[in-house]
Amino acid sequence: MDFSALTTIASKEFFDHLRSRKFLLIFGIFLVIAIIGMIAGIAQYNDNLQTYNENQGSTSSSPLRGFIAEKPSILSVFSNVATYLVFLGAILGIAMGFDLITKEKESKSLKILLSHPVYRDEVINGKAIGGVLALVFSLGVVLVLSLATLLVYGIVPDGGELVLIGIFGAISFLFIFSYFAIALFMSSISEESGSALIYTIIIFVVLSSLVPMLARDTVMEGIVGSPPAMSQQLIDQMRSAAPQGNESRMVRIAIDDTNPEWNKYNQQMQVYWDKRMAVEGTLALFSPTTNYERMVTTVTTTNDAVVNMRRGAGGFAVARAYGEQSGQNADPLGAIVNNLVALVLFPAVFFGLAYIRFMRLDVR
Repeated sequence: MDFSALTTIASKEFFDHLRSRKFLLIFGIFLVIAIIGMIAGIAQYNDNLQTYNENQGSTSSSPLRGFIAEKPSILSVFSNVATYLVFLGAILGIAMGFDLITKEKESKSLKILLSHPVYRDEVINGKAIGGVLALVFSLGVVLVLSLATLLVYGIVPDGGELVLIGIFGAISFLFIFSYFAIALFMSSISEESGSALIYTIIIFVVLSSLVPMLARDTVMEGIVGSPPAMSQQLIDQMRSAAPQGNESRMVRIAIDDTNPEWNKYNQQMQVYWDKRMAVEGTLALFSPTTNYERMVTTVTTTNDAVVNMRRGAGGFAVARAYGEQSGQNADPLGAIVNNLVALVLFPAVFFGLAYIRFMRLDVR
């Protein structure tokens, strides 16, 4: 392979992207929304930090201290940014890849390009590298401005938080690159840019909405069934229990280790949600969006029990059971390894398909 030709093609594609009105428009919107998300996340972080400080004295003896008095992490700010990046990042990747090949077909320039002393693999690899460099540039600018926004508000991440922010940036790139690779593949099999864009958007909707919906609802209920029912004894106890202080009836009963019925119910719920989350996790591996959301949640959340509560894993009783087993999320890389492998393989497969298709393309 002639690396000078590869470098030339990659640099040309990179600067073509940076000069493209399409790229500048989407990147501008992406940047503005990311900064707005940062500011909103910082405001929420400051509110949570104030609540944490206020709760230090009042909840020191509460059994729910791990839930309501958990010190907020700076990474929660980036979790807020990720909610915007899920859509706009995918759109950016699609916009940069859907016409990489079709525009050359439509302008008849692909035949002229391949008539020069350049190999096909240099063309497809150069175009892909140029697009990847533009994605890295875009995400790098967003991360730098995000860190600058933190510093402006007087929030200084420590070394461990900087590492996690770097991990957040890496998985965000993989997510955007996944849809870029899909768009590139569609561009290689389509004759027109419009068709490639439509096909890519259809795949985006299926992977980002339909697959997670099936994983959470239709398919899930058919595989694992319904959650275990609460016994009448527990229902009656909930109705008769009187709240104390700031604790609700559910809280008082769910944390009662002396009641064997609650222990039995907690175990049944834990088994049910273990099975449900295992099946849901397997199905979710086929969705880059779900993989990304799961990894961001893991990286930006310091307490796994809080994650389970947010997912509705059986209320306080099951959340408490999960919390006792998982504790603090000290190894975020270990927790996201399956999703990370899936998010790496997904764009690799589609880029491989695009590569094979381009190498066999009949250019006339």
